[in-house]
Amino acid sequence: MTITRKPDFSNLTSMGVGGRPRELHEPESFGELCELLAVLDDPFILGGGCNTIFPDGDFSRPVIRTKRLGKLHVEEDGRVYAEAGVRIDRIIRQTVTAGLRGLEQLAGIPGTVGGGTAMNAGNGPDACFSNYIKKLHVISPEEGSVETIDSKEVPWRYRNWGMNDADAGGSGPWVVVAVEMELQPGDVSELRAEMKRYLRRKADNQPLNEASSGCMFKNPGAGPSAGKLIEGCGLKGLREGGAAVSGLHANFIVNGERQASSEDVKRLMDRVIEQVYEQTGCQLEPEVVFARDLAFA
Repeated sequence: MTITRKPDFSNLTSMGVGGRPRELHEPESFGELCELLAVLDDPFILGGGCNTIFPDGDFSRPVIRTKRLGKLHVEEDGRVYAEAGVRIDRIIRQTVTAGLRGLEQLAGIPGTVGGGTAMNAGNGPDACFSNYIKKLHVISPEEGSVETIDSKEVPWRYRNWGMNDADAGGSGPWVVVAVEMELQPGDVSELRAEMKRYLRRKADNQPLNEASSGCMFKNPGAGPSAGKLIEGCGLKGLREGGAAVSGLHANFIVNGERQASSEDVKRLMDRVIEQVYEQTGCQLEPEVVFARDLAFA
C-alpha cells in the first residue's frame, strides 16, 4: 500500500483543480482496501479522477484511490475480468484485439473501470458500461468484505449505478472493486474500424487537449442534449476566473491555462444552470461529482 501526505488534487484529477487531502491511500489488494474502509473515517473513494472535482484548500477527509487494483484477464471465450483500477481505454484495446465485440462503442471514454461502473459511463444513452457487465465484485456497507452480485441486482440508471442513492433503491456506501463481462466474438478489423470511428468523432467534437472533466451536465430525458441547450443559449466562451465553457463543445468546461480554481468551475456551472433555466425552462443536472468535505457540510 502507498500512502501520500497532502498531495495536490490538481495532479489527481483531469480538471486540474482543487486543494490537498490530508492523506491519499492507494491499496494494492482487496484485503488492503477492506482494512482501510474499516479504519478510516468516511473516506472518499477516487477512481481515475476524470469525473470528480475537489474543493479548494485543505480537504479533511482521507482519500482512497483504487488505481493500483489493476488486474485484467481477457479470455478467448469472451469472459473478461477487470479490477477497479484498470483504465477503460486499456480494456477496450485488449478486447478489440482479442476479437470481442461491445466495448469498442465506449472508445474515448476516460477513467477507470471502477469509476466507469459507478458512473455508468457511456457514449450516449444506449452505449453504457452497464450493458456489458454480468457480475460485480463489491464491498458492501454491512459486511465490509468483498462479495459478488449479479448485474441484475444493481439499480442501474443514466450515468449512475444507483447503489449509493436512496432514491434509486441503493443503501450505500458500496464500493466497486472489479467487474466481470461476457462479450460476443466479432471481426477484429471491423471492431478496430468502429473503435477508431468513435475516437475520431470525439477528437473532432470535444476539447481533448484541454483540462476538463468531460461532459459537465447530464442530457435531459427528452429534447436537445445539454450541450445543444447551452450552445443555444449563447454560452460558449462564458468565463468565470480561469474556467470557461468550451467553444468546441458547450457541455465541457475547460481549464485551458490551468489557472482555474474549483470555485471558478462551480460558479461557472451555477451560471450555466441559471441561464439555461431562464431561457429554456430546462433544469440541468450535473454529471460530475463534487467531493463533499464533511468539515464544511
